[in-house]
Amino acid sequence: MLSANFTPKFNSKDIMSEWIKKDWFILQDAIADLGVQLLAYMQGFITERRKHPETTGKLASSIKLYPLGGFGQAEVGWGIGDMQVMSKIAPYWYLINFGGSSFKGDYHFTPGYFEGGKFIYVPMSKEGHMLPSGVKGIIKPMNYIEASRLMLQNELYNLLNKMANEGESNEAKGHF
Repeated sequence: MLSANFTPKFNSKDIMSEWIKKDWFILQDAIADLGVQLLAYMQGFITERRKHPETTGKLASSIKLYPLGGFGQAEVGWGIGDMQVMSKIAPYWYLINFGGSSFKGDYHFTPGYFEGGKFIYVPMSKEGHMLPSGVKGIIKPMNYIEASRLMLQNELYNLLNKMANEGESNEAKGHF
């Protein structure tokens, strides 16, 4: 009987402990840091672009970081902003991000009717609608959510690319 035994020059448990777990902890730490960085970016974006610098900054301060998962677990992540909290502290958060018209004033009876989404004013009509008076104006969108998403996308791409390149350099050194 002919037999052959092969013993690899590596131990898969050692590789798992040395590189995969190490990389996972490095990634978790980097993701946590990215959350803090993105929160500061979003708050700064709002603060730098607000129309009235003398205001209190309720919108920026209403946005918080909410961790998900945890260090050393199989999942890591976070969320930024809680719509319910933001709506209580800064109910205009949506209007500032997406833009629209603001309203200050009362409603008054206006004679006329709506046709195809457009109001037709008929001064002598007894029919009409209660319409707002005191429309303040149009608010241009700040797009702080979209700007932050773009920043997150770029930073996450850079982080994963950096880790992949470090993995390749470890392979070249014979660690994998």
